[in-house]
Amino acid sequence: MITRRHLTAAVLAAATAFGAHAADAFPIPGKTITLVLPSASGSAGDQVLRMLADKLKDEWKVPIIVDSKPGAGGAIGSAHVAKSAPDGHTMLLGFSALVQAPAFGVKTPYDPLTDFIPIARLNDVPLVLLTGDMSITSLSDFVTKAKANPAQFNFGSYGAATTGHVYSSLINMKHGLDLAHVPFRGTPPLTNALLGGHVKSGVSNLDSLPHVKAGKLRVLAITGTKRSALLPDVPTFSELGYDITAGGRYWLLLPAGVAPQTVDKVRDAVLRVIRMPDVRQKMQEIGLEPASGEREDVAGDMRKEIDYWKRVVQVTGIKAAE
Repeated sequence: MITRRHLTAAVLAAATAFGAHAADAFPIPGKTITLVLPSASGSAGDQVLRMLADKLKDEWKVPIIVDSKPGAGGAIGSAHVAKSAPDGHTMLLGFSALVQAPAFGVKTPYDPLTDFIPIARLNDVPLVLLTGDMSITSLSDFVTKAKANPAQFNFGSYGAATTGHVYSSLINMKHGLDLAHVPFRGTPPLTNALLGGHVKSGVSNLDSLPHVKAGKLRVLAITGTKRSALLPDVPTFSELGYDITAGGRYWLLLPAGVAPQTVDKVRDAVLRVIRMPDVRQKMQEIGLEPASGEREDVAGDMRKEIDYWKRVVQVTGIKAAE
């Protein structure tokens, strides 16, 4: 005979089983996964997300799209993900702007440390000082010529209140220069301006690596505590006496509130992709240094980045409104 107690126990057991299954129901069959790029299409970050999408859609058997939501230094795309449904189907490519916002005094509708769940560090993004003037042979040569003829020299970057803006300001300060800062809306237009001779120099990532290899652009210095395997003959800024070490980083993030089982599924799959030899090779070809593909303290990494940028930005006095 089925008593009320037996019926209640059965219902509770079924509910518990259903809840466990629902929490672990990732991906939802037929539901599209969206990888949000909080910047313009065509960048290295765009290419990284498309590599992930190509690999993960085969494993998860669901549609995966890359959705570019540029604007406000990455805040528009980041805010979209922060308030998205916490079911694991919306992910964010986090990059330097996410952790730099507090240093620049940017007010955002999210907290980079509490409104996202870090999944993995995808790669490091070396930053370089580039010039299209091939008569300039080194950073010291650049400084010497800029002092002699400052009106003919300037610094381009991929946006105001960005890493490139900060680092060009540090170079100015070190040498008593006052070279104009020319911001562009992303790295592709900055690269085009360098190739066309519209700006004398620019701090950027290595989206431009093919142009460097073709002899159309020259790298004068690169970030990092040691020389990059991508450009072993190029000195680091720190080698040359500059307090410039941090490049960029790409992280994959989920919105806060995603079930732990889903977080683990996503993390394990993404780390497998990072370890794939063909993916690592493609990352290097576009000027990126792949992460290890092992579990890391990504949240701790982001906290260190926030502290670094607060210190460096304070030295320059740059604010987001500039």
